[in-house]
Amino acid sequence: MTQPDRGHGGLARWAVVLLLVGHGLIHLLGPIEIWGVADIAELDGQPSISLGSSATDIVAGVWLILTVLFVAAGVGVTVRRWWWRMLAVIGVIISQVVIVIWWDDAATGTIPNLLVLAAIVFADRLGLQFRHPEPHGQIPG
Repeated sequence: MTQPDRGHGGLARWAVVLLLVGHGLIHLLGPIEIWGVADIAELDGQPSISLGSSATDIVAGVWLILTVLFVAAGVGVTVRRWWWRMLAVIGVIISQVVIVIWWDDAATGTIPNLLVLAAIVFADRLGLQFRHPEPHGQIPG
């Protein structure tokens, strides 16, 4: 099931939730700029690695998927679910790939990716190592 916060008063857990959800929402800037929904002066919307227009649109969709992954991971931490780390790892890997593709616009996204990796690695110390539920009908060993 779940573990209680271990002497951290939940502060570490809520900091990680904020990091995951905030990082996820920042990913919305990619498709907003790429698809011309809004003009963000700090972004040029052009990949640093040459892509065709179809590939650029597809990768813009990947930015949206990353929003969902990171926000879902944040929800997982909020409700103390073991799977949050799996979503966060997938999110960080894919996020870093698209950051490299849009390096000129998105290089600073590497910093929150590193912070998310640190939260994953130090999950136990932060009180974020939630147990996988026992299958129904089985007695825990």
